[in-house]
Amino acid sequence: MTDTIAPRLALAKELAQEAGQLAQRMRAQQDGSFSREKGHQDFVTEADVAVETLIRQRIAATFADDGLLGEEEGHSGSGNALWVVDPIDGTTNYMRGLADWGVSIAFCRDGRVELGVIYAPDLDLLVWARREQGAYIGENPARTAEGTPLDQAVLLLGRSARTSVDDYLSLLKRLIESGLEYRRNGSAAISLAAVALGQVDGFYEAHLNAWDAAAGLLIVEEAGGRSDCGDLDAFLSGGGPVFASAAGLHQEIGALLSVGAEAD
Repeated sequence: MTDTIAPRLALAKELAQEAGQLAQRMRAQQDGSFSREKGHQDFVTEADVAVETLIRQRIAATFADDGLLGEEEGHSGSGNALWVVDPIDGTTNYMRGLADWGVSIAFCRDGRVELGVIYAPDLDLLVWARREQGAYIGENPARTAEGTPLDQAVLLLGRSARTSVDDYLSLLKRLIESGLEYRRNGSAAISLAAVALGQVDGFYEAHLNAWDAAAGLLIVEEAGGRSDCGDLDAFLSGGGPVFASAAGLHQEIGALLSVGAEAD
């Protein structure tokens, strides 16, 4: 049987790096028209658009029958093969010269994510996975953390403007009281990569769109971790809560978050 995933994975890794380098060059040349505000503290830059356009054009030229769901231009194409792309996840960080931003590319088929690639140019970090074949940092295996006690664990958090501030503050109180430490870096893709690399023990955000997390969730799973984001089709169409962690802490952290893991 012909392996149709391998050439898509090769393209995704090449594209993520090319796109990230394009974004770096554009930031270095920015002027006053470089960005605009989509909503409160929600920016889009000329680089977001240019990077997504580059990725769309290259995928269309190579795999013309595949669909694509991107943050800036939405859904195109039809069928059961779908690329899911965030051209720059962590745009505010990118604009301000902070390192935690990256290009996220996933490929889904028949209701599951088959590959995921995250490239963080300012960190010179390429993390990727193929379903049932492991996760990698560059060409070296990536593994989630193991054996961390809850009161020594670190959870990365996102905060969604689509959910309640009171709920977020209540969550922070529960985390602090449990002894678990937390951080917020402003990029779901980079947070999920950090979970896969064992740098932190988990990541949670109450609502994300699929382009923010599809690649990273597979990478965490293939690195030995666990994830919750619900049904893939529903996630692709409307987003939802995302929780991923090292396997050994999934149930304990899930109980604090009041997500599905506590019922395991």
